[in-house]
Amino acid sequence: MLKLHDTRLRVAGMLIQNLILFLFFYLQRVLKGEEPLWKVLAWQLVFTFVIWEGTRLAIRVSRSRFEGLQRLAPRLLLLAFLLVVFSVAVGCWHVWVEGLIGFWKPEELNLYSYLYSIGMTLFFCQLIAIAYESTYYLSQWKESVRLAEELKKRNLQSQLESLKNQVSPHFLFNSLNSLSGLIEEDPKRALRFVDELALIYRYLLQSNEKELITLNQEIEFIEAYFYLLKTRFEEGVSLSIDVLPELRACLLPPLTLQILVENAVKHNVISEATPLHIRIYANDLQHLVVENNLQKRKSSVASNKMGLVNVAAKYHLLNQSEIAIQETDALFQIQIPLISPRQYAHFDR
Repeated sequence: MLKLHDTRLRVAGMLIQNLILFLFFYLQRVLKGEEPLWKVLAWQLVFTFVIWEGTRLAIRVSRSRFEGLQRLAPRLLLLAFLLVVFSVAVGCWHVWVEGLIGFWKPEELNLYSYLYSIGMTLFFCQLIAIAYESTYYLSQWKESVRLAEELKKRNLQSQLESLKNQVSPHFLFNSLNSLSGLIEEDPKRALRFVDELALIYRYLLQSNEKELITLNQEIEFIEAYFYLLKTRFEEGVSLSIDVLPELRACLLPPLTLQILVENAVKHNVISEATPLHIRIYANDLQHLVVENNLQKRKSSVASNKMGLVNVAAKYHLLNQSEIAIQETDALFQIQIPLISPRQYAHFDR
């Protein structure tokens, strides 16, 4: 069950609750001499402890079931239900105990006594719950702001890294060299090459401002990106994409597929004799898989290893499940979560 770091709140809250109980509910008994001060204070401490710890337990249960800002409504509904049940039980217990210790005469006990006690218990439970939920909401809001800022930094770092890789002299040289050969051999393919290259850079610029993008848009981008790879490596590389149409509305961080495909190209041998086969498919309705046959380069490739780190960090900052990496002698596979659009209704398409 979820732990609460609330020592200061518990101590201060119980003191305040005891003060309210004494001033508004028990002070008259002491002043009139009906009950000794020590007896009233001792009973108050027990009653306060029971109310506070019971409410605290209900809060722990509701938070364990529905954690975070996005699940606020169901958490509050469950908490309200638990507090009502708890208040009825404790309110009746409260009247029964006060009858035993002589705070009430038998003839004074009636339905109103129980309803009054239940109402008082529920009142204190609500005050305690408001205190806990207010501090929790504030802490979650601060955390979401921090994560959003960190996500923006990660996005910017990823975009800059991708742009740096794509606009590097080596990439431009290979692209222009391929284009030069196509202009003489196949002008129509050369025109398409230019179109796909323009699409790539347009996508890079447009996706800079977005935290998430649809899988359909990402696939369209990766098809354009792969056309450039295919032009360069010809029969040395292949790509197959098998994703159901209904999954293409799901979301993922921009350039995720580009980073994963680039990772496969960078670290594997590519030739017509030993072609690299890249496959993108959904193994269920919640995950996308990018896999390739493994044929590692013998010589090491210059890499800062930030690509996969950035992808993993983005999913972590979005409070999603972690990416899964599996490697065998024959295959290298990366599984990434697909994010439901309902989780991010504010997403700007």
